[in-house]
Amino acid sequence: MSNREIIFHEYPVSPFAEKIRRIFGYKKIAYRSVEQPMWMPKPQLTPLTAGYRRIPVLQIGADIYCDTTRIVRKLEELYPEPTVFPDANPAAAEAIAAWADRGLFQACVPVVFNALASMLPPELLADRAKMRPDMTPEKLAAVAPQGAAVLSAACDRFNTTLTTHDFVLGSAMSVADAALYHCLWFSRNTPEGGETIVGAPAVVSWMARLEAMGSGDLTPMDPSEALDIARDATPEPATTSDGSGDGEFAPGTSVEIAADDLPNDVFTGVVISSGRHEVVIRHEDSQLGELALHFPRSGYLVRAV
Repeated sequence: MSNREIIFHEYPVSPFAEKIRRIFGYKKIAYRSVEQPMWMPKPQLTPLTAGYRRIPVLQIGADIYCDTTRIVRKLEELYPEPTVFPDANPAAAEAIAAWADRGLFQACVPVVFNALASMLPPELLADRAKMRPDMTPEKLAAVAPQGAAVLSAACDRFNTTLTTHDFVLGSAMSVADAALYHCLWFSRNTPEGGETIVGAPAVVSWMARLEAMGSGDLTPMDPSEALDIARDATPEPATTSDGSGDGEFAPGTSVEIAADDLPNDVFTGVVISSGRHEVVIRHEDSQLGELALHFPRSGYLVRAV
């Protein structure tokens, strides 16, 4: 078995994993799927990631790609056609995707969690409250109406667009479609979210078009097998995804990294390379050996230590 195959660490109800599954389907990518827990601890994920806990994570041998922004760019590099940046316009596609991943998704979270709180595992609620103090049931209930208003406005705007366009940016799918889709896929599981989406018929048709593309060619993989592959592999030679040189952090610099919306969830490593759009750090795991962790610069705080 090749240690260069795509290994996708996910769980079935992860919205951000669904974003990447839409791209797998569009590009018709074959990959191995490793199901990880929905909440901590994640003993067969965090050794790969220096403690980074979010799903999904993409693994190719001993190279680990964290955050969907970086994962999308890697998939585009490996499978450039069909592109998720149509009309040579990555700025528009990524700007809409960034708003969906942050603004729209954060509006959808209280709508979903408030509506389904009685059906969600208590371990999941407790885990998310540790991540984000604003995700207690009381605080989520207080902001759910505002979240519903944001979702309704977004569906109305995109329904107007999709009445005359097959996809958000025109005739071809882009990363913007995948990012918007995962928010609505997440929200339609609630009575209010489902009603809002059904009230936007062009959005419903657009979601069906994306779903018809499938989720790529998936083959399950046991988590232990993914760890074995990482142990037996070595990271690819150091490069940056944008070719911009060493950037702010020279190779060999020890750094702390945290997502800017989870600043207390810190992981560390030594810079292998950095550029305008990416920082790559070396992580030494006692069992797996040397790993290269790839993070986007946007959305992450990087500090020399």
